[in-house]
Amino acid sequence: MTTFMNWKTFTFGHEVDRKSLTDSLIKIEAYKEAALNLVLPPVWSEQLDRLNRVRAIRGTTALEGNRLSEAEVSQQMKQLDNQAAGDSPDKMTKEQLQIRNAGMAQAWVRRRFIPGSPPLTAEDILKMHRMITQGSDTANNEPGRWRTHPVQVGSKDLGGVHVGAPYADVPRLMNECVEAINSLRGREHAVIRALVAHFFIVTIHPFGDGNGRVSRLVEAGLLFREGYNVHGFYGLSNYFYQNEKRYKTLLQACRSRHPFDLTPFVLFGVEGFAHELKGINNFIKTKLNRLVYRDAMVRALDERVGSRRRLLNRREYSLLDFLLRETEPIDPFSEKPSRTINLSDFRGSPYVQGAYDDVTSRTFVRELVRLSNMGFITFKRNEAAKDWLVEIDFRAVGKY
Repeated sequence: MTTFMNWKTFTFGHEVDRKSLTDSLIKIEAYKEAALNLVLPPVWSEQLDRLNRVRAIRGTTALEGNRLSEAEVSQQMKQLDNQAAGDSPDKMTKEQLQIRNAGMAQAWVRRRFIPGSPPLTAEDILKMHRMITQGSDTANNEPGRWRTHPVQVGSKDLGGVHVGAPYADVPRLMNECVEAINSLRGREHAVIRALVAHFFIVTIHPFGDGNGRVSRLVEAGLLFREGYNVHGFYGLSNYFYQNEKRYKTLLQACRSRHPFDLTPFVLFGVEGFAHELKGINNFIKTKLNRLVYRDAMVRALDERVGSRRRLLNRREYSLLDFLLRETEPIDPFSEKPSRTINLSDFRGSPYVQGAYDDVTSRTFVRELVRLSNMGFITFKRNEAAKDWLVEIDFRAVGKY
């Protein structure tokens, strides 16, 4: 199905069922305040910021078909941050240029949309587009210029085809779009306003290419300006990428009538932003849990229980230190602050083999059981693998 809009009577009128958004908006405010009330060590803040920036850039470019992995995106970002010479633009692939451009545009938006900065302008949007598409998106696209040809996007499996605004009307519509977005400030929740801006920009489709990336960057900039990017700069691009089909079909579904009912798309985005902020809190919680657990280990190592014995001996302490490093979550935003490890893998690791090389195997088992009895670790049966799972028990921090 192709969506034909009457652009002559088009307005920015829209509806949003705010009652359906209440629970997610409450979660957003709670997660935001919880994160902001914590002062993080600089190294944590830098790691969190980098992770979010990489995920945002990887997500927004992957939605447009860029196949570079998160690791490759991270490497590109590292070169950009370090201002390394790297490859000259003419030696970069299209995918590498897209990442480089997205990183530079993201950095500019971060400087431009600090809290208290002037409102969004059409010139801001043109500058974002110029930075995002310079040299990498050349087909039917002029970086930093409004579209000068008809366009349609979408496909049947993503809800249908959408015909963008007539190119002759794009300059006027984009000026009106910016006015409409700015008029919502103070009347609409910041996250709702950012999502509404995203919807209208990508619906007008003002550029030959890069419309999705620009709309998502505008959204992120508006959130940053209103103080919703706690401990770094990020947006919804990664969430949209992880839920790509739903993201694109909801955008198309919300165009089906005018005035637009944006509730489905806004609800999806608000739930996503709550999920992203929860991930930020998970990251901080994991760091804190593991930090205080290590402090408990140090206290147990320092505590004497006899003239020649400590609560933890040096080998037991080192064993816990190794286990703590081995169980670091693969996903730093995971709800679980630790992974499990199979006992057979743990016992067969080079570290354990070396640490217990000069004692009997019974010593390893005895010390492992003692650590369990003390509450530093737990065992769970893995029936599928016919093995035991070893896991850090963070309740130890309340005992030592």
